[in-house]
Amino acid sequence: MRRPWLNWLLLPVGILVAYFVVPVNADNAPVGVLLGVVLAVAGLSAVAWVVADEVQRAEKRLRLVHLLLALELVVVIFSLAYYWIAVHQPGEFNGMVTRLDALYFALTTVATVGYGDINAAGQLARLLVSIQLVFNVVFIAALVGLLQGRMREGRPGSRDGDDARE
Repeated sequence: MRRPWLNWLLLPVGILVAYFVVPVNADNAPVGVLLGVVLAVAGLSAVAWVVADEVQRAEKRLRLVHLLLALELVVVIFSLAYYWIAVHQPGEFNGMVTRLDALYFALTTVATVGYGDINAAGQLARLLVSIQLVFNVVFIAALVGLLQGRMREGRPGSRDGDDARE
């Protein structure tokens, strides 16, 4: 039985719940350290369950939903790293105070917008942002490759199209 709503709803929500409640330190734990760890583990467990379900169904074809979930997961990981650095090494980022600031900064970096209201000032922050920029290039290349593959599959007379008609 297919449950596409799990991919489109449960995974993104689970990832965001884990991001917003995982404690970075005792002073900045939004729901407390123990409850934060429990909720983060629950969110990541939901993600792991859905991913395991996908693998078990043995769908080896990369779909758009997989790339979008990978993008969200990577953005959340970078956001958490940015926030951790901002909390534990003040001065590495200018303008980053909250988790939402870190998520916003990671999203503007992915979108290559860069408004300038938050910026990497220290060497560690600049290194991490540089790594995210390299990821962006690789991700965009993968997305373009996926779209090209889909376009080739749908084209009449293509090899994949001929196989589908047999």
